[in-house]
Formats: sequence, C-alpha cells, structure tokens
Amino acid sequence: MESIFLVFTVCITLAFILSELFYRLGYPRVVGQLLAGVVLGLPFIKDYFTSGGTSFIDSLGNIGVVFLMLLVGTEVKVHALMKVSGKALLLAVVGYLIPLTLGFAFMTLLGFETLTAVIVGICLAISAEAVTIDILLEYDLLDTKFGTMIMEAGMIDDFLGVFSLAAVITVLHGGGVDELMSLPGDFLFFILLAYVIGFTVLPRAAKAVWKEKSEAAVFSLAVIFGLIIVLLSESFGLSSVIGAFVAGIIIQISIKNRLEEKEIVESLSVVTFGLVIPFFFIDVGMNLDLLKAAWNLPFIAVLTSIALAGKIFAANLMGMLYRIRRVDRVVIGWAMNPRGAVELVIANIARTNGLISAEVFSAVVSMTIIAALVSPVMFRRALDRRQ
Repeated sequence: MESIFLVFTVCITLAFILSELFYRLGYPRVVGQLLAGVVLGLPFIKDYFTSGGTSFIDSLGNIGVVFLMLLVGTEVKVHALMKVSGKALLLAVVGYLIPLTLGFAFMTLLGFETLTAVIVGICLAISAEAVTIDILLEYDLLDTKFGTMIMEAGMIDDFLGVFSLAAVITVLHGGGVDELMSLPGDFLFFILLAYVIGFTVLPRAAKAVWKEKSEAAVFSLAVIFGLIIVLLSESFGLSSVIGAFVAGIIIQISIKNRLEEKEIVESLSVVTFGLVIPFFFIDVGMNLDLLKAAWNLPFIAVLTSIALAGKIFAANLMGMLYRIRRVDRVVIGWAMNPRGAVELVIANIARTNGLISAEVFSAVVSMTIIAALVSPVMFRRALDRRQ
C-alpha cells in the first residue's frame, strides 16, 4: 500500500501547478484541478494507486464538497437576494430554465429516463458566478448598474443551483420523486433547530472567542458549528451538502461583527480552495473516461452547445424585453456562461448512485471543462467590443 502522504503530496502538488498555470492564462483554477485528476486517472498512472489511495482521495473530496457548500452559504447574501432587480431575476430564471428544458428534451429524445434527463438538464443550467466577478473586477465594472445586474443574476443562479442539488439528493436518498413531498416538513423542522443553535449559541460563543483576537479560534468555531449542522441535517435525511449550505447562511446572518464574519469567510476560503476542494475535482477528473468521451464527441458537442447557447438566448430575450443594446446582450450572455463546481457535485452524486452512466458523466465533465475554457475568453472579447 502506498503512503497516504505520498498520495496527498502528489495530488495537491499537481493540482496546484496546473491550477496556477491555467489561472495565469486567464482561466478558472478548477480547469487545472480537473485536468490534474484526468492525468492521475490515466491507466498507466492510476494503476499505481491502491484502493486505499483512491478511497483517501474520495474521502477528502467529500469533505471538500461540505466545505465548499459551507463557503457558498456564507457568500449568498440573503438580504441582497430580496432586493434584486426585475431584470436580474428574469435573466437568472430564464437563463436557468432554457438550458434545463433543452437539455431535458434532448436527453429524453435519446431515450434516457426522466430523472437522468432532469439531472443532465440541471447540470447544463448551472453557472459559476466567481469567474464572472473576477472579470468584472478586471474591467472595473463590478460597481456599475450593468455589473450589479449580472452579479444579482449570478446570485440567483447560485441559489437555484443549490436548490436543485438539494432536490436531486432528496430524490436519490429517498428512492423516488414522492420523497420530495416530505421535504418541506423535514426541512422546516431542521431549519428551526439549526436556527435555535445558530442564533442562541453561535453568537455568544463567537463573541467570547473574538475577545481573544484569535483568528484560528474563530475559524475553528465556525467549522465546528458547520459540522454540527451537517450532522443534524443527516439525521433528518437531508444530506450533508444541504446542512453545510444552511450552516453557511446562518453563520453569515447570526454573526453581526462584519470583521469577524470577513475573517471566517477568508479563512474558510483558504482552507477550501487551497486544501480540500482540489481533491473533489481530482476525484471527478480521475473518473472522466477519456476513451468514452472521445467516442461521444457529437454528444458532448450538443450538450455544450445547449449549455452555452441557452444562456445567450436568455440574455437576448431579456434584452429585447428591456430594450438593452445588442452588444450588452452578448456581454450578459457570456457573463452567465462560465461553469464551476455545483453541476459537478450533482453529476458526481448521480454517478455514484448509478443514475447516470460513465458516458454521460464524462460528457457533463467535458462540457464543464469546455465551457470553463471558452466562456472567459468570449466574455472578455465581448467586454472589449463594448468599451
């Protein structure tokens, strides 16, 4: 059996090198981390991993997903969501529904089961706001009305993605769509308990710890609270992913000290993206079957076209309704197109539960990589034309 430290070192080093390489080229770091997994998943390399090594990567990947959703929860500003403009709401909802509907119709026409078609449609509909924010900052557009609308639409898209993830997990864990009927009651009871813990215990503990001016202690407290809520959610059959997201939201709302909240988010971001989430992307990349992807290039091309064109079509519909300039519609369309993590979480859960085949999983991962590579380039070109 290989050394766990060797597995850890090889994975984190390769993921770091490739992610930094792609980031310096202007692409999301997730592309490099996925490709690190693809490299490690090549037959002549993967053969060196024992079951213990692959299980170790898988376990760290699962922890990474929990940390990721905890971080997403801290960054979804609930108060801001309630104040989004009508333009942003329409853009997000239509931009979500069009790729989902087209993807569902395409998969159904190919003879796939309804739930499989829905999952693939959801994966095509979800986008990644972080990449868009970075580019808006680069062009000094983040604080403009134009940039605010795009950001607000991205926030709503993130929320729709997490809600879809929760629905998929509930169906898979419950064994059928009927399980969704019991979701509201279980979820509300879980939220009530999480609220009591989060708004009675957490603020007092945070205030006491904050007096010590220890960033490490504040971060540890947030993680412990998050893990307690995760365990609570699992006891209700709601999955660790849902619990982590709810815990993140409660941390954001319950801690009134903005400096304290900022330190928690920054520390969580460092640990998540620097240490644990790369193992999730590596695990996904290792399960990408390059041979099957190569044999399914037309299938991948159609899925990618639906994902990209669906967002652009939605931006044009919204633009015509609100009389937005054509050049701005193109910018908005590409702003909504970067892909990231949540769709990969959904696809990986579906794969491990045997709901999608290796071919479909490889196609979704390939679509994510292509969209993550193409979208930033096209977004920048569209912004350059707008100047």
